Amino acid sequence: MTVSNRSLSDGSPQRLLQQSSRRETAAASLPPLDLLRTMLQTMLQQTLQEEFTRFLGAAPFERTDARAGVRNGTRPRTLVTRVGTVALQVPRDRASLFEPTVFVRYQRHEQALVCTLAECYLQGVSTRKVRHLVETLCGETVSASTVSRATKQLDAALAEWRTRRVDVQAYPQLIIDAHYERIRREGQVLSTAVLWVLGVAANGYREYLGVWVGNAESGPVWSAVFRDLHRRGLHGVQYVVSDEHAGLKTAVQRYFPEAVHQRCQVHYLRNALGKASTPARQETLLAGLRDVWAAPTRATAEQRGATLIQTLRRPLPAVAEWLEETLGDTLSFYVLTEAEARRRLRTTNALEREHEEIRRRTRVIRIFPNEASYLRLATALAWDRNDTWAKRRYIIPASPTINVKNVLRATQRA
Repeated sequence: MTVSNRSLSDGSPQRLLQQSSRRETAAASLPPLDLLRTMLQTMLQQTLQEEFTRFLGAAPFERTDARAGVRNGTRPRTLVTRVGTVALQVPRDRASLFEPTVFVRYQRHEQALVCTLAECYLQGVSTRKVRHLVETLCGETVSASTVSRATKQLDAALAEWRTRRVDVQAYPQLIIDAHYERIRREGQVLSTAVLWVLGVAANGYREYLGVWVGNAESGPVWSAVFRDLHRRGLHGVQYVVSDEHAGLKTAVQRYFPEAVHQRCQVHYLRNALGKASTPARQETLLAGLRDVWAAPTRATAEQRGATLIQTLRRPLPAVAEWLEETLGDTLSFYVLTEAEARRRLRTTNALEREHEEIRRRTRVIRIFPNEASYLRLATALAWDRNDTWAKRRYIIPASPTINVKNVLRATQRA
């Protein structure tokens, strides 16, 4: 029996078999990537149609009292995904009120792709390499400005992190340091100070309290940093370790008058070795300072320091005089009762190591176009480090010692 094509209705088994066969034949002839793109396009187009039907409250040609609008054709829209560009027909209503959630979810570029761009940037991958990565994944050409715009989506969250309150707990110890980056300011590339403050809470966990950019590492700039921390609720500071920058010390004394200041021993050692002219005398000075700082108490350290100064008076009189004036500034760490705290908080090494990691990222960029671009990268890195540090204590507080005699006396009194 011969069956004409006209006698086959759209829903007949024969027509469905023919359509299925044609789709399978066409799919078999497509490369794998094109097949994925076709499947994604079909799925998204169907999602748009179903969402538009729910928006109007009626299917095509359906008459109902719940209808909220009138169909008005479609408009073309492309969507760049990891499997290539997908062409879609977005339904329109006469009042132009319909906004499909698929584009809110994906926007012009898929959000996963945007996150990948931002993550590559933060990991120190150059914009040129990111462009090649996107072209490989999507078959689309993107400019460096597109990559930059993708990373700017982080700005709101990063700005909120930089201005967050820090009054939930006290930070008895602060580690303060700065380093310099090349940033374009005022129409020229200038060496710009990047200022960091790391707080150690009473429970032993460390945390970046913020990052700031300044013209130079000066007293007014550090004062602005500490003023910002006070405004955000920083309290309970008892101990500060930093280098001997005069403006920094003045700002510390002004905003944390009750805190003990420890001069970083590593910075001090570099200054001391720079005053000795021969390797032999540098070795003598190095061994002597290490012996002083290894003393179990401050009194013993001061005695060893006096002996060292006396030993150096004849061969290095200028160095001996300098040690006599400044060595006491490096012994403030003895106010800390725990051995681990003394070891970790006698220098700014905790920040120096972080600076090396940051420079590994910034070395790729070399020159930042503006301060905002650097702050974006530095803030994201600091935020990420805080998440890592939250999993492990930096200093484990010692268990309180129980005096058995005092306990027995208290029991007898009761």
